[in-house]
Amino acid sequence: MQFFGLALIAAVLAALLVLLVVRYGWHLRWLAGWVKGNVLLLGLVLATLIGLLAWDLQYFRVIEPRTTAGTLTFSKVGNQQYEAVLSGAGEERRVRLTGDLWELEVEVLRWHGLASLIGLQDGYRMHRLLGRYIALEQQRDAGSALSANFNPTPAWRDLWVWVDRLESQAMVQADAFEVRFVPLVDGARFALEVGPTGLTPEPLNAQARAAMKGL
Repeated sequence: MQFFGLALIAAVLAALLVLLVVRYGWHLRWLAGWVKGNVLLLGLVLATLIGLLAWDLQYFRVIEPRTTAGTLTFSKVGNQQYEAVLSGAGEERRVRLTGDLWELEVEVLRWHGLASLIGLQDGYRMHRLLGRYIALEQQRDAGSALSANFNPTPAWRDLWVWVDRLESQAMVQADAFEVRFVPLVDGARFALEVGPTGLTPEPLNAQARAAMKGL
């Protein structure tokens, strides 16, 4: 009964709309201008969205069977304080990290359907590096101050965020790779290996190997 009532209300509204169009819409010269203006506006909006999409896509890199995304090095600068250097793709980024452990998050776009058929390859983008304290009190007090963001795109126009919110896998899917709870060790240096199934920190020196043993 509920849906029949809703259908009836919709039908009445549709009929009223038709009557209004029939009565006042015979002289359609105004309609051409209105349609033209809306088409132009829609074109500008679409062009802006495509431009923002292109700008965001430039930060993604293709995932090969085994890709070295870069190197990550830690240097102790104080009590539970470290400088992290992420090197790769011809650039170097330095961030301060506090805590006892580190985590790294990578955003991934996976193509499906027609996009996959025409040869588009999955891509990744470094998202953020996080520090974590072992002591719960320190972790709670530090909060979001432990995070260092590598992604410059604001959330409101972030392609990965919107794909993740839509939860559609028809053409593209938002995925993520993570490395969790690796001990922070002074001088540790890792190669960040990215493949189709995940992210792996490969130790490049004795300090990094010691950190991996602490997992």
